[in-house]
Amino acid sequence: MLSVEQLRRVRDELGPQSWHEVTIADLARASGVSRATLHRHGITKQEVADGLSELLRDEYAAAALPALTASGPAVARLEQALRAVCAVDERYRGLIDGLGDRLPDVFHEPGEGEVLTRPGFTDALRRILEDGARDGTLAADDDPEETATLLFNAAGWTYRHLRTGHRWSVEKATTRVAALLTAGVRP
Repeated sequence: MLSVEQLRRVRDELGPQSWHEVTIADLARASGVSRATLHRHGITKQEVADGLSELLRDEYAAAALPALTASGPAVARLEQALRAVCAVDERYRGLIDGLGDRLPDVFHEPGEGEVLTRPGFTDALRRILEDGARDGTLAADDDPEETATLLFNAAGWTYRHLRTGHRWSVEKATTRVAALLTAGVRP
């Protein structure tokens, strides 16, 4: 498997490119190794995608941490966390698009029927929603875990669509998505 540093280089170099278009030669160049090295170690495009998926989960958690630990009203911290979701989505746009049918395996809890987004992606949002119910800046919620799933998905899917389908700038898409979703959970 590639190291975390190599995965970050792949993300940074190939992030905007559709994962469907990425070749083994692209992965080798971006990670700083030869195609022969990838082949010799049995590193496949799927293994790299799996590694990037783990890195993605860790980056969502790390990006939300400043909002989670900040002082101030929860409503401002929620907007900060949603902006962080958009920033991570920007770095992984190509990979997320290219994962297609595999997205549920990355983001969703396993199971039949209704499922939530895995806690590693939504924990910070859930905790900020709970803080907001206590400080009165966000609406009290009977199921903050479900609302965190809704916010995470609404932010990610809407942001990526506005960036690719409508060709909005990073700042415009981030600002509008975070503001709209935050307004939707105010008391």
